[in-house]
Amino acid sequence: MTQTPTPETYHFFQQAYDYFNRTLFEGVLPPCLITFQRQKRLMGYVSFKRWFNRSEQRYIDELAINPEYFAHYPLIEIFQTLCHEMVHIWQAHSGQPSRRGYHNAEWARKMIDIGLMPSTTGEPGGDIVGQTMSDYILEDGAFLQACAGIMATGLQLDWVDAFPVERRTPTTPVYSAQAKTAAEAKPVASIVRPVVQNLNQSDAEPEDPRFPFSLAQLQQAFLESLPFQPPEDDAIQNIQHIPSTRPLNKSNRHKYYCKGCHLKVWGKPELNIRCDDCDLPLLEEE
Repeated sequence: MTQTPTPETYHFFQQAYDYFNRTLFEGVLPPCLITFQRQKRLMGYVSFKRWFNRSEQRYIDELAINPEYFAHYPLIEIFQTLCHEMVHIWQAHSGQPSRRGYHNAEWARKMIDIGLMPSTTGEPGGDIVGQTMSDYILEDGAFLQACAGIMATGLQLDWVDAFPVERRTPTTPVYSAQAKTAAEAKPVASIVRPVVQNLNQSDAEPEDPRFPFSLAQLQQAFLESLPFQPPEDDAIQNIQHIPSTRPLNKSNRHKYYCKGCHLKVWGKPELNIRCDDCDLPLLEEE
């Protein structure tokens, strides 16, 4: 049976998340809910504890990916964004994050550990910590090796945005850990040459044994979200904002909403306002 576009596309990212969790994070990352968000000039971000399961009474994080980049950006850079955000999830659950959106030294060390060099410029020579941070691929790093493994399975992203962001650079740069300037870049195609297997054959197996999935294996469709209902917990009721790695809104107009009746209002930052109907504080979404 052929999958429909929604489960097919989301399943692609779930497969990738699970694979990189095993190969780069030793399987310690918790499940998250992957979404597509068209945030201008942003390939991805994490919104922590953004989803709540009413049956299990627990929160999970949201990992958002921007689909406007799918058409013109190579798969390895989409995986690069995914793993960048996965490091934020790792730090939120296993480390000590700094203030919202700040990439600290612990985060930088973990990025280097998985084979991505943090850089404020996206090239050698940039600072490795800061508020706004990019990264580049290390030639001898674990990320590049993991990408070769997942690409060897023939995993493909078939559905892309019909009105995508235009790509400005011709190739994906890869640098050695000792690189000092952007001129030392090597094209990723000269290093990663995956052998794509025929996954239509029933006996086809992934080249990397750590990745036990194939495109022939259909997973349960992406679960339909239910309206959010907060738990009866005083500590949760007192949450005043939603932490996220998305850049701060520097305008003087923020959105507030009630998690009970979904009332929405806009106002200046850090207002202390309540919904009288639900007797709940309004959450600020920066």
